[in-house]
This record gives sequence, C-alpha cells and structure tokens, in this order.
Amino acid sequence: MNILVISPEAGLSTSSLATAVNRITDAFDEGGIMALTCSPYYKQVFSDSQDMQCIFKGTERLHYKPFEIWKSPNSNHTYIYNEEFFGRPYVYGEPHFPYADNHIRYSFLASAALEFASVSGFKPNAILGHEWGGALAGHLIHSLYAQEFDKTPFFLTVHNIKYDFLVPESEIGVLGLPRADHNMDGYEYWGKVSLLKAGILYANMVLLPSSGYRDAILNTNIAGGMTGFLQSNASKIKGIQFGVSYSLWDFNKGSGLAIQEAKQKAKLELEQLVCAKFQNKLLLYAHLDKEAGDTSETLSTLLADLASLNVFVLVGMDESQPEWDYYNSIAAEYPNNFCVRRLGKTTDLLQKHLAGADILFAGNLKEPSSSILLKALAAGTIPITGKDTGVARMLSSYSEDSTNDTANAFLVDDPRSPVMVLRSLKKCHEVYNSPLWKQVVENAYSFRYEWDRTIAQYLLTLGEFSEN
Repeated sequence: MNILVISPEAGLSTSSLATAVNRITDAFDEGGIMALTCSPYYKQVFSDSQDMQCIFKGTERLHYKPFEIWKSPNSNHTYIYNEEFFGRPYVYGEPHFPYADNHIRYSFLASAALEFASVSGFKPNAILGHEWGGALAGHLIHSLYAQEFDKTPFFLTVHNIKYDFLVPESEIGVLGLPRADHNMDGYEYWGKVSLLKAGILYANMVLLPSSGYRDAILNTNIAGGMTGFLQSNASKIKGIQFGVSYSLWDFNKGSGLAIQEAKQKAKLELEQLVCAKFQNKLLLYAHLDKEAGDTSETLSTLLADLASLNVFVLVGMDESQPEWDYYNSIAAEYPNNFCVRRLGKTTDLLQKHLAGADILFAGNLKEPSSSILLKALAAGTIPITGKDTGVARMLSSYSEDSTNDTANAFLVDDPRSPVMVLRSLKKCHEVYNSPLWKQVVENAYSFRYEWDRTIAQYLLTLGEFSEN
C-alpha cells in the first residue's frame, strides 16, 4: 500500500504535531507501507538540514507557482520549498499574528504535493492530510488533480479541533473551492471560509487522536460554533488512539530492575533534582502545560485538603503562565508539601518527573490524545483523571468493589468536580499505604499502546476505502 501524507509540519519540525506525524510515518515504514510524507521546507526555521538536497523542480496547478522538492538521503520525509511562501522566519507567523496569506501558502503545499506525486509516478492508495494545513487536498483531488486522484480516498487527521484558519469569502476563488458549498453545512464559518471545515467536508473519513476526544467534540461545546457541523458529519468521524514511543518513555527499559525498585530509585533522584524532601509521602505530579485544561483550577481548590494528607505535590509549569506566582507562593507557605518546577524544552525533564512520581494528577485535559496518560503509565505512574479523557477509556479504574487485578488508574465521572476528585485522591492515598499499591503500579507499567497499534487501526480504516 502507498500513502501520500500532506502535513504543515513534519520531519525536522519539533512541534507536537510534527512529532505525531513523524511517529505515524515511522510506523507506516515499519509496517511495510510506503508513505510519501510531504511538508514545507522552512529554511530559516530548520537548523539541522545540512544534508538536504533538491531532487525535483516543478510548477503546481492551483496558483501556478514553482516549487522544489528537497530530501535527505537518510529520511522518509520529503520537503516542499518555495522562497515566497516558506522562506520566512516563522512557520505560521509571529506569535498571535499569523501570516495573512496562510491559506495560499498551505493550499500551495497541498497542490505541490499532489503535483509531485503525479509527475513522479507515485500512485497512492490513500491520501492523508493533517490539520487545516493539509486539508485542501481533499477538494483538489476532485478538481485540478481529478484525472490522477479522483478515486483516491482522502482522510483528514484533525489533531486539535480548535486549530483553524479563516479567510474572507472573497478568497474562495483563490482556493479553487466551489462557491455553492459556502454555507453552514459546507465550509462557511460565520461568513468566512474555514479551511478546517473544507477539509472535513471533502474527506472520506476524519480521524481524531482518541475516541474520548471524538465524543467530546460531538457531545460538548469544545468545538464551539462548529459543533452542529461536526454532528451532521458524525458518521465519518472516527477516534483512533495515538500511541507513544516506549523506547523514549519507558525509563526502566533494559535496567533489569523490578518496576517498584526502579521507581524508588527514580524518586530519590527526583528529590535531589528538585531539592526537596518527599519523606516517603505519596508524590503527586501535575503537568500544567497549555494542554492541561482545567487541571490547574481543580488542583488549586484541593491544595488545603492535600496539605492535610500525607501527600507531596510537585507542579511542572512554565514561568510565563499566570498561575506561576500563585503556585510559588503556595510552595513558600507549604515547603514540606509543595514544589514548583519549570518545564523543560526537552522530554528528559518530564520523563524524570513521571518516573519519580507516584501519581499523575491529570484533571480535565485539553490534549486530544491525552498522551501524557500513556507516558505516565510507561513510568509506572498512576493517573487520576476523568473516565472519558482520551485514552482513559482503555484503562481499568480502581474500585473498592472489585478485586482490582487489572486496576491501573483512578478515574472519576467528572474531573472538574473537586469533591469527586478529592474522594478519588483519598482512595489513592489509602491504596498507597496498602499491599495493593504494588499490583496497581505493575498493572500501570504493563499497559502498552505503541504507535503500531495506532497504525493498525489507520490501515483498517484506510483499507475500507481503498480500491487498490
């Protein structure tokens, strides 16, 4: 099977989107699938590109703009370059100020990727677009590139429904979209053109990074003004859980240590790293990044209760966040129960935090795939989160009424309810001081959801539509 992948970020990019696309590409490759992954070559942004070579030059059909294809001999990724569009100092624009022509830049990306596939003789069984930046390929394959790809199914992976790019109605002609579909059931959004809605409208299937996220966008107001449109297209929206790379997140891999022994060692090392004394307390880690959702709000209401328990709270966050000063004031008031650490720019620090922690307080995450839960489990760290949060639906919650032979999490009905969360935390505290804790940790550590499981579901879905 051949798959053409079009993404606004991949390969040399270092964003969470690029990481997911890269893992998907790698997993395709490991499964014997030929994935031609095309993304922009951001020359001023990429620093590690010394071995890149231009292997093709052509002109795409939508804007009649020239493009180059660049590639590294040791990479699965293909990069599309045009000086006017991608020779800029930022990917999408300056912070909070996106480039006004992003709709042209990324419709050009989709057109150039299809042109290259056509001219090079690459015949995909399916085309996979990522986010709004790869969304317009869904229409182009039925218009300008219909001769080659009209019968090729198009799948759109939406990593986060809140990321979109809107342009005035006057730009419809520039994008080559049919004006008849500019309505509330089509790609219109409050009078403008939504690139994300266009991608969803013309896709055979829309893939989301977890089944929990699918339910959230269809049954809550998380998608805002797009909820009704998504509900009307619910039959072609599917949640496929994203995996994690255990070679990176399993801190105990190859050590030969039992997970309990490895975690005790990691906890001592974490004590030294954060310059604190945990004193054999239950160590709760809260990762308050931009995807933490309401976690911070719920945690702040429980701090007084946690101080009365034998719990040490470690918070990881960026000092630019508005709650930074607040949590540091709490740390100063309760130095024996609370500590705040800056988030690092690499995965190494997060891995150390998760490895040393006993539980991950995840609250009501915004992160669509909830990969932080999988990363915690890979460290033998027990998540406390909502039962419908991303991957949580695959987990087994501790219950006082069962044997808990498979329990690997503490799940609550409503993670925004401080009362429910506190009740779950108290249960967790009780189990921590009982022989059952060892079993729950081992259950968590034995849970695995690699990217190959994600790709297996992708291939099953893509195979349903492929004629080849």
